[in-house]
Amino acid sequence: MRTIRGRIFIALIIVMIFSVFTSVYMVDRLVDGMLMDQARNQLRIQMEKGIQIIEGGDPEDLSSDDLELRFRDRMYYADFFILNKEDKIIAAGDDEMIGRTVHISMGRQDHFFELNQEKMMYTHQNLKNGLRIIVYTPMDILNQVSDRILHISIRSVIISFVVIFIVGLWLVWNTTRPLMKLKEAVSRFEPSYRGARMPKGDDTEIGQLMNTFHTMSERIRLHHQQQTEFLQNISHELRTPLMSIQGYAEAIKDQVVSVEKGVEVVSTESKRLIQLVDKLLQLTRLETLDEVWKMTNVDLKELIEQAVQLLGPAASERQVKIEMHAAAMELAIPAEQIFQLTINFLQNAVRYAATEVVVTLEQTPSGFCIIVDDDGPGVPIAERQSVFERNYIGEAGVTGIGLAICKHIADKLQTKVECLESPNGGARFTFEYKTK
Repeated sequence: MRTIRGRIFIALIIVMIFSVFTSVYMVDRLVDGMLMDQARNQLRIQMEKGIQIIEGGDPEDLSSDDLELRFRDRMYYADFFILNKEDKIIAAGDDEMIGRTVHISMGRQDHFFELNQEKMMYTHQNLKNGLRIIVYTPMDILNQVSDRILHISIRSVIISFVVIFIVGLWLVWNTTRPLMKLKEAVSRFEPSYRGARMPKGDDTEIGQLMNTFHTMSERIRLHHQQQTEFLQNISHELRTPLMSIQGYAEAIKDQVVSVEKGVEVVSTESKRLIQLVDKLLQLTRLETLDEVWKMTNVDLKELIEQAVQLLGPAASERQVKIEMHAAAMELAIPAEQIFQLTINFLQNAVRYAATEVVVTLEQTPSGFCIIVDDDGPGVPIAERQSVFERNYIGEAGVTGIGLAICKHIADKLQTKVECLESPNGGARFTFEYKTK
């Protein structure tokens, strides 16, 4: 079977069958061993009893009725015969055996002999005048007792097997049932459908797996929702410059506006459109490609100065002053990505600043830190993590892409970006880089 339930079920049956056969075998060996030991002890006791009778009178005074064996509260009888020096039977429980010659080993390790094609267990003892007494019992008696005990044991094992099998089947069924529910929920799952939800589990391992799937499904739903909102926002942002370009192109054609003014608007909106598309391409590249960034020896102070110069016209247009505090610091870094991150930090700061933006380069024990402060309205505490999501657009935001790019760059560099409160009253964005 390919299902987990089927595999566990088959494994349970195999283990139970193996356990039954092993248990029966071990019980059989244990019972045989115990009966043999008990039989030897019983024969020794009867031997002493027989010797007492003989020593108190004559060998003919001893009979089979005097020798008793007891197994599991049942009475059996042993038998005997007495040998002279020539191994000839001079007395026996069975009179027909008198006069027969029997050769029996008297070694300590020998406990069995054959009589009338039957296997006998025996014990022996030397008597006076060179006589020997042999007390024995047929193995059939021991086998009967052994079979009776074994049958009882087998019945007990089978009953135990049935009980364990039922309990195991119930456990397998209840263990795999949540997995079946999870399978059905996963097969029905659609990120855009809000009705069906992944089931939650308990504190067991499978319950924790179900909770993990539940959490994952919620993340997928959130990501799908963010993708949808992001697409709507970007569509709106793309539509606005396109409509402006189309409107002014038609106005120029109809001679409603001058060519100079129309071309200026078309050029401005085209640049805005190109910048937006470039950011989208950059964000998509960061999310989908696992490229190795080129390390370049650069002076961080010069890199930040270039970024400040590029943002100078936009800052002047809003009458915002950009102030820089940096000392020369030459390191091998992914310069292109860190330059892009600095540009996005500054663009965001200039967009929200009231009068001033301050960019600071600080050296740390393990690298450096870029800090950008503004004196704008700042970012509420509850939204400081959300500003790096690509669907987040503030009141003065445009695309919601710039800070998302910063977050992806920081993640790939295995460092972090943070949004904090600035001493200047607005927002502070930091990027801390650790050299390897």
